[in-house]
Amino acid sequence: MKTRIILFVSASLALLSSCADVVTYDTDLPDRFANSGAPVIEAVFDIHDGGLETPLEEGALAQYIHIKGKNLANPVAVTFNGEEADLSQCYCENEDSYILIPRRMPVNVNDMLDYRTSEGLASFHFPIKIPELSLTGLANEYAHAGRSVAVVGDYFDLFGFGVEGSSASITIGGNPVQVDSVSASYLSIVIPEGTPDGSLINFAWEDCEKGPQTKRIPFRNKDYLFFGDFETAGFWSDALKAQHLTDGSAPGDPESPGYRFLHFAGDIPGNSWYSIGLGDGWYYDTPEDWQDWVFKFELWTNSAYPVPAYSSGGIFVQLNLMENTILDLGGAALNTGGEWRTMRFPLSSIVSKMPKKGDYWGFAFTVSPPSDWTVDFAVGNFRIEPANY
Repeated sequence: MKTRIILFVSASLALLSSCADVVTYDTDLPDRFANSGAPVIEAVFDIHDGGLETPLEEGALAQYIHIKGKNLANPVAVTFNGEEADLSQCYCENEDSYILIPRRMPVNVNDMLDYRTSEGLASFHFPIKIPELSLTGLANEYAHAGRSVAVVGDYFDLFGFGVEGSSASITIGGNPVQVDSVSASYLSIVIPEGTPDGSLINFAWEDCEKGPQTKRIPFRNKDYLFFGDFETAGFWSDALKAQHLTDGSAPGDPESPGYRFLHFAGDIPGNSWYSIGLGDGWYYDTPEDWQDWVFKFELWTNSAYPVPAYSSGGIFVQLNLMENTILDLGGAALNTGGEWRTMRFPLSSIVSKMPKKGDYWGFAFTVSPPSDWTVDFAVGNFRIEPANY
């Protein structure tokens, strides 16, 4: 009986001795979440650079970064150009900090990353690339007055459009324009009732690096229309003119954008060439440099029938038949979802082939499907306008 007790006690002591060894070993490990002094930043990497091969020389808004250094655990504040990062979205250890650069415009740009813990502050030169406002124009330049229309661009929220108290403004003829909806890459405005055709919408905002900025975009500009209402245009075929030219009142037509337009609807055999063409004299004063001019037209597609563009074997424009200039509309399928949308194509690639004032010129809109197609789309308001007003 004594022997059994001694063996049991001996086994218990051995187990306790083993546990004590484990506890001692854990205590010797460095604490990844404790600092031994003020923070130190050695380099910054993109979070996707797992091998830490390319240190970043600058960052971008809304970019996740990986900061390497020492004593980076438990930050109490991290700022980029004075804008505080959301620490609830960061993961920070002693030598590694993963953090999201805030998507906010700085009040003052000092190009500094400031990293503060309870032990001190580290300041690191780390510029943040500040985006410029992207502002192309109305999604439908021939929207009707009194309606809401989207604006094509990006970073609207960063520059304060639609934000109460912001210095950013939108006006037509000096009168304020209502912002209907705004997000990072979406802005819709309400065109005031009674706004005349040919008006310019003025956008004003503050750029933290360039100061006050303005840009004007057109609303229903009619000064540059090639054919207007097609009254004087010379169609190659009266039959095609009668079949496709409409004012929006025929069955299946979309709502008229204010001028007559061409409506294509029906079945077209694959590998065929179906073209409607017209011509006229070139009555426009040709600018010295076409680089800053844009070819535009309005496109409507039935949402059930998207149409591939030229590089896929679909629809394309021959803008100046005297030079047989084919204007590639891009490779992706075009689908406006049953709404009119403005299509824009810079003329920089075909500047040498543009006509001069007084020249006769031809124009064709062509459908050449790669396979049997059922189409239902409309085009109109062909024009060349300045890129900037």
